[in-house]
Amino acid sequence: MAALQDRGNGPDGQIARHRYLDILHEFTLRQTGLTTLDDIVWNIAKTAIAELGFEDCVVYLLSEDGFTLRQVAAHGPKNPVDREIYNEITIPVGEGIVGHVAKTGEVQCIADVRLDARYITDDHFRLSELAVPITHAGRVIGVLDSEHSRANFFKDEDVHLFTTIAALASTRIETALAVQRLESTVEHLQKARLQLEQQADELRESRLAAEAASIAKTNFLANMSHEIRTPMTAIVGFAELLANGGATGEQQSVWRGQLTRNADYLKDLIGNILDMAAVESGFVSVQEEQIGLQSTVADAVEVLRARAEAKALTLHCSSRGSLPAEVITDRVKLQEIIVNLVSNAVKYTESGTVGVTLSAERQGSLAQVSVAVRDTGIGIDQSQLSNLFVPFSRVHDTERLAGIEGTGLGLALTYHFVEALNGRTVVTSRLGEGSEFTVTIPCGVPDDVPWSDEAISNPFLRSLSPSTAVEPSLSEQPQSLEGFHILFCEDSEPIALLLHTLLTKAGARVTHCLNGMTGLQLFEDLVASGSTPDLVLMDMQMPVMDGYQATGHFKRLQQSVPIIALTAFALKEDVERCLSAGCDHYLTKPIHAATFAKKVREFHDGYREQLGRGNS
Repeated sequence: MAALQDRGNGPDGQIARHRYLDILHEFTLRQTGLTTLDDIVWNIAKTAIAELGFEDCVVYLLSEDGFTLRQVAAHGPKNPVDREIYNEITIPVGEGIVGHVAKTGEVQCIADVRLDARYITDDHFRLSELAVPITHAGRVIGVLDSEHSRANFFKDEDVHLFTTIAALASTRIETALAVQRLESTVEHLQKARLQLEQQADELRESRLAAEAASIAKTNFLANMSHEIRTPMTAIVGFAELLANGGATGEQQSVWRGQLTRNADYLKDLIGNILDMAAVESGFVSVQEEQIGLQSTVADAVEVLRARAEAKALTLHCSSRGSLPAEVITDRVKLQEIIVNLVSNAVKYTESGTVGVTLSAERQGSLAQVSVAVRDTGIGIDQSQLSNLFVPFSRVHDTERLAGIEGTGLGLALTYHFVEALNGRTVVTSRLGEGSEFTVTIPCGVPDDVPWSDEAISNPFLRSLSPSTAVEPSLSEQPQSLEGFHILFCEDSEPIALLLHTLLTKAGARVTHCLNGMTGLQLFEDLVASGSTPDLVLMDMQMPVMDGYQATGHFKRLQQSVPIIALTAFALKEDVERCLSAGCDHYLTKPIHAATFAKKVREFHDGYREQLGRGNS
């Protein structure tokens, strides 16, 4: 029916008023059974207001911050579907007729909204508006609003009706809001409790991890002390024996061999530590280049042949299937991966064989290159497989097999390098029967590079047998620097003596200075006298003036003289810093005595050739 349509004192008016009382009574009864805010506000709109026959009605509730009103229930055009509001809006407190009611708590009955500038059009424009506050304990918590298409529609009884409904519902609404706030607080507390429990679990895990790391590092330091002191003892001892003289030529040869082997081991050990430091600092970078696949793998395997033969192990290599002649990848990391895997296999194999198998699969423009390293060693307990690639951890029985050298870094480095090359590592092992490590790395294949299907039993065989493939000694090195004048800056007395010996043995005339300042003064004098050196070797870490500063001065005096950086810093950023300072080449310590002079000559000749092309 229309909202109290008669609005008079006749019989029809009496019927309307009775109907009004019945609806209020029914509304009150229904409200008592409702507990959720959603049920309460929709009962106001869909039961009380709708059954009274008004065109529309919107229930607004005040936000928690008290700044806006939000539409939460409606009857009429704003409610096209059950419990849904069309184009729900919010109204700032103080704006519009509804906002004014929320701010002041005053009832607003507008006969003609065309005459009221506060009117805000929602879904449709209408001429009459009635808005009453929903209050609780003297505080506005919402607004009950109705509009009508006729002007002067709302009467005093409508105001009383809406005010009564708002009053009847206010306590229910406030209670539901309080329950919501309480539930929200409980939920927040539960989340906080769960977060605290999670943080406690994380702290426990962190503590356990820290304790494990502490134990691992303690073991690592103890192990490192052993690993460093053992080769150092051999180096110092055999060096003293050689210095004392009085031995036969055969004895001296054995002692020199021991010096070399222990020095190489110590160099590899320190290299692994530096590599792991780079990995943990996030400085692992990939430097791709085009390389010969089989020769690169072969070179890496051959590094370990002498070590395998010293244990009477058979070290063999083979290829399987078709292989590309060349691939594009990081040569240094690929070789280090292979060296670490083969070294690990040799280390944990007391008798039998270590086999390396190379294979590849086509995958579009890439080759999935796989290197499998198998051994007949002690194998790995299945429970320890998850610790294989953890730095500083050693998964064998260190008490029963205490004689096996190692720091627990080789496999960890391998894992990180394979990961950096977007590859994967698979391990299979049986305790007491041996292990197989397979790394698969995606490599680019140049367009013009062929794949060979030729079955070659062992493409890695060298033209010389291991026993005869001996690097020439220093006394057999050619005079590769004959006629050269080399200036070198080096503050370490033993390294200066070593450089002087190697360079003069190769036929060079040398000038030595202790730091960059004296080097610069000598260089200026030599240039002024027309005796400009052919090449400069520059230590980068020196007192008074370091190599970075000195190189800049050298280059300003004579750009064409090549400068080779010689430093113990070996990370990528160290290389970049040396080159940025003006150095033309980079060699790291320790230097390889047998090939040092040859490398210096090769760089010098390449530099001169490049300089000549640039001037032509």
